[in-house]
Amino acid sequence: MKYLFEWIIKNLWNLFGVLGVLGMFYFSLLHVPEYVKEITTGKVNVVHESLLDDVQELLFYDKDLSISDISSFIKGKELKQGVVYSYNPDELLVQAQERFMGNKFIPLDKREQLLQKIKAIRSSYKPPKTPQQKPFDWTAILTLLFSGLGVLVGSLGAMSIVRKLKQDRETEADIVSGDIVVTQNHGSVSMVAFEYEKLVGGVLKELGVLESQEHVTQGSRIDFLAKSGDSEYLIEVKHYRKLLGLSTARDFMYQVSKSGKGGILVVSSGVTQRTKELISEYNKVAGAEEFHIVTGETKNEVKEQLAHIFAASTSNN
Repeated sequence: MKYLFEWIIKNLWNLFGVLGVLGMFYFSLLHVPEYVKEITTGKVNVVHESLLDDVQELLFYDKDLSISDISSFIKGKELKQGVVYSYNPDELLVQAQERFMGNKFIPLDKREQLLQKIKAIRSSYKPPKTPQQKPFDWTAILTLLFSGLGVLVGSLGAMSIVRKLKQDRETEADIVSGDIVVTQNHGSVSMVAFEYEKLVGGVLKELGVLESQEHVTQGSRIDFLAKSGDSEYLIEVKHYRKLLGLSTARDFMYQVSKSGKGGILVVSSGVTQRTKELISEYNKVAGAEEFHIVTGETKNEVKEQLAHIFAASTSNN
């Protein structure tokens, strides 16, 4: 429980970031389309009620009203609100008729008179032979636009969190130099490191480049000394649980630069991005004595990379 609490405290900002990204995806993919739809539906309802009120008022006071007039009313409301109205003039008159007939406060005689007038107007309605062109419906475009924007922002947020977590891990590795040897469920720490170093030594023998083991230079112990053609290499082997950081790489790089030989650092776990950048800068001025990184857990992975390095050095010679 204690470790869980410490982990939560350490990663609290990242947890908030993940929740924010998830919320962005939810809002964009689920809530935005529904929200835009609700706004559009609300506008259509406003247009509908306004048209019914206008038509009922004109009919009640016996004003002249035609299908053409109602069509003009509908078109004007659509243009004003930027929506597509759902009913044609005939359907609008039917609904106006239903409201009149359901209003018991209007005398029956008046309702009958209104009914006859509505029937007369409806009889002149002729459905269009070709579909009428409606104002462009922006609802779908707005939905896609807002959803796409939300997904884009959410994706950028997710990428930012992943990148930050990676940078945090690499920063931690650089600070503590990553010098933690792998431990496994069976066997001691020293045995795991010894077996990995033995594996690398076996690969060097198979490649025919091993010159000596436990080479000492500048008062420091180097795991192997290898020779390929006219080029010699100091080889250091590290079996870490985390990425190898700047401190370890810099120490070995110092030994390599003092020896005048090339350097190969064999790491099981890989190295941080800043370590890669440091090695790249070193190699720009190192000349033939380059510094190489070999990463891999298995014999085949290590052998393939070492063989490539020694083959390149032989061809250069």
